[in-house]
Amino acid sequence: MIILNIAILDDNKSDRIQILDYISTYASLHKVEINAAEFENPNIFLDNFEKEKYDIIFLDVYLTSTDGISVAKQIREKDTDCLIIFSTCSEHHAISGYRVNAFDYLLKPYDFTYFDEVLSRALKTLKSMEKIQYIRVKEGRLFVNIPIDHIIYTDYSNHYIQIHTAARMIKSYIPFKDFSAMLANYPQFLCCYRNCIINMDKVNHIEERDFVMQNGDRVPIARAKHNELKQYYADYMFEKLTKEDNNFGAGTIHSSSHPG
Repeated sequence: MIILNIAILDDNKSDRIQILDYISTYASLHKVEINAAEFENPNIFLDNFEKEKYDIIFLDVYLTSTDGISVAKQIREKDTDCLIIFSTCSEHHAISGYRVNAFDYLLKPYDFTYFDEVLSRALKTLKSMEKIQYIRVKEGRLFVNIPIDHIIYTDYSNHYIQIHTAARMIKSYIPFKDFSAMLANYPQFLCCYRNCIINMDKVNHIEERDFVMQNGDRVPIARAKHNELKQYYADYMFEKLTKEDNNFGAGTIHSSSHPG
């Protein structure tokens, strides 16, 4: 089953309730599991906002203390991928909405038929984004999607998997065996120490006892398999560079076939 994380930011309680009701109806009709969080205060929302926390954000244009466009700009400073759907009493803000890469807007008073259409298109867009490989883990009460390419390395502490990305660290309460299975089909990941997995694409260099990652963190190399792990990394990088050279050659040939 598909799981969506949705935020609703609107300082009008009746409008928030209306959207929550529509979301509930939509989830039931389309067999989608949705985690919905509602916010009245934009400052509280922004203070707690993190990249990849929400798939979709319903954002009122006319907020009492500020305007939705300004809030959207601050959202975009942290997250360029979440879908922003404005709600407004006027179509006047449609153009400015696209300046912050708004997905669409809902006109008040809400109509479920159009709401259903907008959310279905949003879901289709999110599915197309799944071409970017990712894993899905539970962080607190919400599920978050983490693109594979964003993972630098992972380690384990007090039954929590700690997933280190360039943006932040994500903690998920999950057994290491279950988590490592999520990465098993991706050749760039290597378990180099007890309960530690590195993304070999994110290694800056190797020192005698550590992999030094792109963010400067050091991940130890298991002493018992020291030579084996270093050789595995060397073989992986050789194969990767060979493929990149071949792809570059193929791309050059292809581009030369263009007319003109």
